[in-house]
Amino acid sequence: MIKVFFMLLSFLPLCLHSPYLLQAWRSSRLDRWDWIFYLTAIPAAVWALRKVKTGKLDFYALFLLLPSLFLTAFPSFHHIHALSVASAVGVIFSAVWLLGAWPFAYRLLPAAVILLLGTPSSSYQLSLLMMCPVWAAWAVKFFLAVLCLVWIECNQRFSVQIKRGTLFFSAAVLMTGFILLHTRELYFEGKSFIPEFGTRCGGFWGRRMEPDGNTKRFFATGNVQQYRYTKNNTDISVLAVRCGRNIHEIHPASHCLRTGFWTVFSEKILYLQEDFAVTEINARKGDSHILVWVWYSSERFSTPGFLGFRRHFKPGGIYYTYQISIPLNGSDEAGRKELKSFVQTLKRKKRP
Repeated sequence: MIKVFFMLLSFLPLCLHSPYLLQAWRSSRLDRWDWIFYLTAIPAAVWALRKVKTGKLDFYALFLLLPSLFLTAFPSFHHIHALSVASAVGVIFSAVWLLGAWPFAYRLLPAAVILLLGTPSSSYQLSLLMMCPVWAAWAVKFFLAVLCLVWIECNQRFSVQIKRGTLFFSAAVLMTGFILLHTRELYFEGKSFIPEFGTRCGGFWGRRMEPDGNTKRFFATGNVQQYRYTKNNTDISVLAVRCGRNIHEIHPASHCLRTGFWTVFSEKILYLQEDFAVTEINARKGDSHILVWVWYSSERFSTPGFLGFRRHFKPGGIYYTYQISIPLNGSDEAGRKELKSFVQTLKRKKRP
């Protein structure tokens, strides 16, 4: 009974993150179906642990338990909500491992993977990695959940078991790959750039556009402005948003494009200066081919990536996101040159 009590106690960190999870499921179109994985994990765990007895204490589990506890208990260390949630799942699994021994914990591993599939922002990460629409990433996640259920059934029928060392090595490789893939996006902090959009920016003439009803509803707590600028044969569109209190109103530009049935060919960070960078997106839909530059800014810093923005965002703060796009009628380099010329003409807003 004491072991069962401490196993149930290991769910406390995940429960403390429940307000964030509920907000993500309610407010974010990327995460709205992730609650299904949490519900599925419950019967999966019960099914996996039937007729399985706990063993002796296995202190190897501390190698996972201690860092998981630290990451979920001290989110100020990394400012990444999704990492805190995933670490809370790590606390549950490692506590079961510690108290029930590895053979017992291994039976629960597929259910833990299903829980991890419900981590907020995982659909976006998967779509970014696979360069596919978010609906395709959802399909992959549900397919992985089905594979986990098959894995549980195989564990019931056969005695094959992954070794502890293999699990640690695989997890370390995946974590290292993720960190290397997103280090610049997560931790780059450039110079603050909050531009002022007028009727004339250098040689570009522009006018303010009235956002449609859908755009206003989407950015319900934010202040959204749209502009269109022209110079000779150059046509540039601008979306400028002063972010409101709800982080889930702001989605990665590539996600919005894929949702609108655009094909995203590339998405990369482009350094315009040593202290300023943007995310550059190359996309096409039908005969339309565009190049988009995106960045996020506060009074203190700027970041080119959505994940870096999520890391810094705090309700009540003042944050801005900017998207400027240009039709590609020639080469990518020609469109890039025009966007750079336009950005260089923008003046920074004067602080009150």
